[in-house]
Amino acid sequence: MLEGIDIHTHIFAPGWPDFAARHGGDRWPRLEGDPAAGCRLFLGATFNRNLTPHAFDPDRRLEDMDRTKVALQLLSPAPPTFCYWAPPAAGAEWHRMQNDVIAGIVARHPRRFLGAGGLPLQAPDLAVKELERVTALGFPAVEIAASVEGRDLDDQSLEPVWTAAADLGVAILVHPQAPILGDGRFRKNNLTQVAGFPLETALAMTRVIVGGVLERWPGIRWCFAHGGGAFPYILPRLDKGWHVVEQAHAAMPEPPSQYVRRVWIDSLTHSPRVLAFALETFGSDRIVLGSDYPFKLGVDDPVAELDRLSLDPSVRRRLVVDNARDLLRLPVPTPV
Repeated sequence: MLEGIDIHTHIFAPGWPDFAARHGGDRWPRLEGDPAAGCRLFLGATFNRNLTPHAFDPDRRLEDMDRTKVALQLLSPAPPTFCYWAPPAAGAEWHRMQNDVIAGIVARHPRRFLGAGGLPLQAPDLAVKELERVTALGFPAVEIAASVEGRDLDDQSLEPVWTAAADLGVAILVHPQAPILGDGRFRKNNLTQVAGFPLETALAMTRVIVGGVLERWPGIRWCFAHGGGAFPYILPRLDKGWHVVEQAHAAMPEPPSQYVRRVWIDSLTHSPRVLAFALETFGSDRIVLGSDYPFKLGVDDPVAELDRLSLDPSVRRRLVVDNARDLLRLPVPTPV
């Protein structure tokens, strides 16, 4: 029986216009090779990663979803394609292109896929327009990076986006893109994803809490990828800081631990012990299924990963299905 709702997956357009030729710039994503057989992703001249056909082809995805009992995937752009560095109009065009690809797949397979759109956050006014557009297309969520070219998510410039998200009732999936904590140190030994991502996610969650984003827009449903990164492990220190550091205490009316059950995280922790700790920290109603499909640092079978932990059946169902329905505000199927 298909049951899981996987909220953390990525997809690429199988081909796109030459944005470098059209808009200039040397950092645009480009493909070398045949997406149907496997190809390579470059960011300008820099190699990023190898891509299998599963990164493009929904039919390949459906085969894997059936095998792993995943009923629904939330499709989102891959972080290397956020392109926040691009000029505003070009960035908006890029995101429209990617979001239209996602919308087309959802239209062909409405019972198996949902859309999470990308936004040109370097231009908040254009991001609001794209947010309104993808919401009209039926997307229940958008995906954003943990920072925007050095600006944290509590930056004043992003306030119109949060206001629009709250008004439209869309969920926000936060995915790290590249660590801002001394990027050169993470590039050595290629630690950007394995060490930089969880640290950046922890900082993003901290800024959303300490920066008052959760207080000012309580209706936004936030979800942070990779089990919340390193955040659960620094939470006791954040609480201690709230009690003893004047600036931290003045920033919010309650200690940080009082805010963690206002957000969601995904289940992608690679460890049953870590997932158990996440359950203790966030609560069983705040963790949703996540795989990072189709990337190597994800998991092949997110539903089976939960079976490594001895979960009560009611808790397991919340993690596999119910919490995602709450996060994305999906209707509960009517029993046949």
